[in-house]
Amino acid sequence: MSAIFHLSFPVRDLEEAVRFYTTVLGGVAGRREDLWADVALFGAQLTLQYVPGDVLDPMPRSRHFGATVPWHDWEKLVESLADFVEPPRIDHRGTELEQAKAIVKDPSGNLIELKAYRDTRAVLGELAQ
Repeated sequence: MSAIFHLSFPVRDLEEAVRFYTTVLGGVAGRREDLWADVALFGAQLTLQYVPGDVLDPMPRSRHFGATVPWHDWEKLVESLADFVEPPRIDHRGTELEQAKAIVKDPSGNLIELKAYRDTRAVLGELAQ
């Protein structure tokens, strides 16, 4: 087994959060307890912690997480989403650094940046392989 990135963060409503990450973003529900739930999403393990008092409102832009996905997957994903914090856009058009990005938020206000690169090797180097 290769390493799996794990991220844990607070949510206001556990049921609503699980529904968002599985139904809207396509994750797979995993283990679950009364105060937390795991979701497999974009190759990572998210642990949604029911700790409403720890949720920041508003969430600063600098506190976000995200995923870099293949270009075609990014196009399909943003077509299925609404209520963008930052609408879909493409930067550095026509260069090897061309990237697509959009930011959405979960029901607790946690920010999720969705990205794609035309040439992942130009941006991510060995990570792209």
